[in-house]
Amino acid sequence: MASESEHSGGLTTIVDPATLETPSLQAVRAYWAEKRQGRTMPRRADIDPLDLKPYLPGIFMIDVLPPVADFRFRLIGTAITQRYQRDSTGKTLREVYAAAKPALFDWLTSVFTAVIREKCPVFTRAPLHAVQKEHIAYESIHLPLSEDGEAVTIIFGMTHFIVPAAARRHVPVRSSSGNKK
Repeated sequence: MASESEHSGGLTTIVDPATLETPSLQAVRAYWAEKRQGRTMPRRADIDPLDLKPYLPGIFMIDVLPPVADFRFRLIGTAITQRYQRDSTGKTLREVYAAAKPALFDWLTSVFTAVIREKCPVFTRAPLHAVQKEHIAYESIHLPLSEDGEAVTIIFGMTHFIVPAAARRHVPVRSSSGNKK
């Protein structure tokens, strides 16, 4: 049964959403569900990046660090690193957000903890506060992976960015030579 919570700053969390509106998030969730093969959660080895080629720029994997004190960004797709203007691969959630963005750190910790506790998909929607781009929103689906079928070891998922049409018109386009068009 889905449960939704709204946090300050437009941060939304839905545990076990009944539906997803964004087609790419739907596709990644359906892939995860297929790979479960009747289990609560698939294993990391069940996820083949070649199966997800159209979605790779938005894919992420986050290691759950025992004893669930922190999370390490294992894989971050290029669409995510471009929007955040950094590549946090190999860094922990605490390293990236605890000092600089404590409210965001707390929210993300609660999202990842919900995935671990509930062992089911968790949907999030929020403005891109992390890099002061509140005009851009993102939606993510967070999906548990488990090596033993009990403990969540990796959070796998996808992020989709929503850029308003007005903002897209103001982004300078660069040619392959680096000159503005």
